[in-house]
Amino acid sequence: MGSDVAGEGGAATADAAGAGAALGAADGADATSLREMMRLVAQLYYVRELGQPEIAGLTGFSISKVSRLLAAARSSGVVRISVEGAPAAPTPLARALSEALGVEAWVTPGHETAPALAARLCGVAAAPRLSDELPGDGAIGLTGGYTVESLVGALPARSCPGAVVVPLVGGWDSSNPHLNSNDIARHMAERIGAGVRLLHAPGLLDNEATTAALLADSAVTATTRFWGELRLALVGMSGAPRFAPGYGTVMDRLDDAGRARLSGKGAVGDVAGHLVRLDGSFVQDEWERRTISIPIETLRAVPRVVGIAAGANKVETIVAGARTGLLHVLITDEPTAAAALELVAAGR
Repeated sequence: MGSDVAGEGGAATADAAGAGAALGAADGADATSLREMMRLVAQLYYVRELGQPEIAGLTGFSISKVSRLLAAARSSGVVRISVEGAPAAPTPLARALSEALGVEAWVTPGHETAPALAARLCGVAAAPRLSDELPGDGAIGLTGGYTVESLVGALPARSCPGAVVVPLVGGWDSSNPHLNSNDIARHMAERIGAGVRLLHAPGLLDNEATTAALLADSAVTATTRFWGELRLALVGMSGAPRFAPGYGTVMDRLDDAGRARLSGKGAVGDVAGHLVRLDGSFVQDEWERRTISIPIETLRAVPRVVGIAAGANKVETIVAGARTGLLHVLITDEPTAAAALELVAAGR
């Protein structure tokens, strides 16, 4: 079962100690006796692989008591569950992608082809490694998006009280919750014990004049001023306007005519709110000028920019994103990485 049953070197948390004390008091057991009970039940469950009902039958405990003892054994350190860490060296596929695109590539496991499932799995798989990248202080920026939301939800708990998380694109979206960068930033701040600054602006406005006025508003600049102080940026990348991946994307803010217009200009997706062509050039369009997002040159100055995207609808996007020169790290999954290599090998 991948578990070690042994004493723990470190002290248990306050919650664990409290739970163990409460369990011991209820059973009339002292600390030593309680620990031995936890060890016995843990041996039966993890080493001999008996089910909780079988353990209850053997010991005379109720199933609920067995469950409580197992929980206390884990939290107090009687049971230590370990999982093999990710390989330190890049996989051959990651090395090939890095060489082909000129960025550091992280390739997450999985062979899902459905865009929604691929995107979510990639975000979850990347979370532990990205957690190690997060600075303990300074500004951390992020966009919205399905994959970014999944990654943030899977981040291990940390304590970064000197850090502040800020959205890099318009802060709310009432139709697509996973595009609501304020909520995602708030969630990330909670996960890593950091502060947060919200962006009081939608992602897309009705016209360019309104966008310019809002970007100059003091309530907005109170947050956007952090864009020039970023130590790390986590950016999602949408697929081309022609795709309907089964979950909401920023392209859903366009009508059919708008999608056709952007496709005609060669847009294969967006990086942090900026439309890109396959060759890495940026598309000039009124849609982008109506979007609240970190300016390209400001993003280019960030010392560590991590882009994440996966799924059959994102193959062109990750190639284009790498070619912009904005990204230092590209995260994708195995099928998307392999398809991107084929695209590059075909001379596209």
